[in-house]
Amino acid sequence: MRPKYLLGLASIAVLALTGPGLQAQSTSGFVLGEKSLQLAIPDLDPSGVARSQTVSGLAAGVVYDLTVRLVVEGTGFGAFNGDYYAYLRHETPDGSQSELVVLLNRVGRGAGLPSGYSDSGFNVTFSDTATWDIHRYQVALGGATDGPLTGTWQPDGRRVNPLVSLDTSARTTSLEPLGNMNPNGSWALFIADVEAGGTGRLMEWELRGTPRGIIPEPRAVSLFLAGAGLLGWLWRNRRNSVR
Repeated sequence: MRPKYLLGLASIAVLALTGPGLQAQSTSGFVLGEKSLQLAIPDLDPSGVARSQTVSGLAAGVVYDLTVRLVVEGTGFGAFNGDYYAYLRHETPDGSQSELVVLLNRVGRGAGLPSGYSDSGFNVTFSDTATWDIHRYQVALGGATDGPLTGTWQPDGRRVNPLVSLDTSARTTSLEPLGNMNPNGSWALFIADVEAGGTGRLMEWELRGTPRGIIPEPRAVSLFLAGAGLLGWLWRNRRNSVR
């Protein structure tokens, strides 16, 4: 049977692990966005349209896995998927951090296809863990879509001028850096049609943050390590004393 004082020290070590720096960070995630917008995206207008919402009251120090849902409807001939440039931006309440991820950047545009894909409409979810880059979705699907593109896709990620974006452009943005930030503050969706043709409409967008884990405060980690170290030292001495 273990000595009582060793059981007591074991309890101290566990308390150190579950101390204030860890317990206070629990959260159930967040969802924001808008439905039934039917908001026209001006044709051949880089100023585009922007929608933003503010989050407050969430615990800092939580890492989030982010997904973005985007619904865009083409209206009439020429509202092609290869026309659009879209991003999600997050800024913390004090303005000290600001990051964006490029969701769409002239999908399909490459050296042999300067106007991008001519399919019309999106009803998609963006996730870093998806299998395929949305910029090359026809390659993944083996051809053009019959109706709006659906499914879950990696963000385009190409933070370059949409007038020169290509399938070979470097992909330098993703959702992960935004999920590592303080979730409070402003979240803004921007979308523009940068090619002449039909007019599309932004119908819906949704951002969902699911907690992945909690970043412990240094003091809590130190307390746990100190408690565990002391417990190990006393246990070794106890064993040596009874030999």
